[in-house]
Amino acid sequence: MNKQLVYCLLGFLLLTACKKEVIPTTATTATETVGKVTVQNLDFNYLSARSQVKIEDKNGSQSSGMSLRMKKDSIIWVSVLPGLGIEAARLKVTRDSVFMMNRIHKEYLATDFKFLSKKFQVDITFDILQAILTGNYQPNGTEKVQDEAQLQHVQQLRQNQLFDYFIGKESQKLQQLHITDQRTSNQITVKYDSFQPIGAVSFAHAMAAQVLHAGQTSSFTLSHNRITIADEVLEFPFAVPADYKRI
Repeated sequence: MNKQLVYCLLGFLLLTACKKEVIPTTATTATETVGKVTVQNLDFNYLSARSQVKIEDKNGSQSSGMSLRMKKDSIIWVSVLPGLGIEAARLKVTRDSVFMMNRIHKEYLATDFKFLSKKFQVDITFDILQAILTGNYQPNGTEKVQDEAQLQHVQQLRQNQLFDYFIGKESQKLQQLHITDQRTSNQITVKYDSFQPIGAVSFAHAMAAQVLHAGQTSSFTLSHNRITIADEVLEFPFAVPADYKRI
């Protein structure tokens, strides 16, 4: 496990958080009909998962175990675990802040979305990151809906960003999301697979994403081994040791 994977993981998670113009409707385990769109979104208070993550870019391929915890609409917490119970990095994202700790190099980052938006040249918000990780569809006012074989194709234009959702007619689950920034030509494509039931709704246990940013392509795969949703409160610890250097 090296420094490259730690920062690639942080960069990927933040690059996927494209601009969100409106607050989404509450997700539900029951079928929703939003305009002409019929979809099953995952509802939860707390979510936890054990996963495997792999990132490939121009510098090569890196993989690791990962622990994911979420409090709906509030906190996303990630622990990178390469093996033998050793933690390499920890990430905590709230609605307005991002914290990252690299245990290998004794460094930490504490910043806000405004700073990261400038650094990565993309508007970043909590809501779209949460939706991508959970595979939930987000309505956005005016949208174009059309049938394509076994899919509902929903297209939304949010200022300069074009969102294309592809929802299975039979499964009523989001199968693919494609986002294009019309100013920069940056693109994100996320595909969801290996659906298994969690309570009353199916959930994608595999996610594969490809990011085209500044002319460079990188890919990210996430495979969940175990997922739990519950009402019991989870902890999201993030205490930086005194000898760590802020970056």
